[in-house]
Amino acid sequence: MNETSFITKINKKLSSKIYKWKINDPYHGGVPDTYYAGPGGFCFAEYKYKPKLPKKDISKINFGLSVQQELWLTTQAGFNVPVYVIVGCEDQIVCLSTDFKRCNTFTQEEFLKEAIHFEDLIDLLNTHCLKGQGAK
Repeated sequence: MNETSFITKINKKLSSKIYKWKINDPYHGGVPDTYYAGPGGFCFAEYKYKPKLPKKDISKINFGLSVQQELWLTTQAGFNVPVYVIVGCEDQIVCLSTDFKRCNTFTQEEFLKEAIHFEDLIDLLNTHCLKGQGAK
């Protein structure tokens, strides 16, 4: 799996009541990968994906969040705009809503300790955008 198929897999599992926009803006750097909106709220999400975890617990995982992306996300979070960095590796996911630069400094052990399952991420995004509206 690559980052594009990771995003597609998530988008397909989200409620049909959620508007999903895969953003591709070559003129404004740092803009996240997706915008989600539903009757209960909206959010932006930047996705990063690595196909394999390093072998050692202390090995670093750099997901490649750029300084420009971090600045955009941090600025919007400061305006109380809901933003997430969703990093995936194999079947594990970590979802950050603050301290975005951490996604470039995880050790394998830290990543696995904070990781959630795919279904938990879907529940989080559905709940955020629907807030009691039902997930179908």
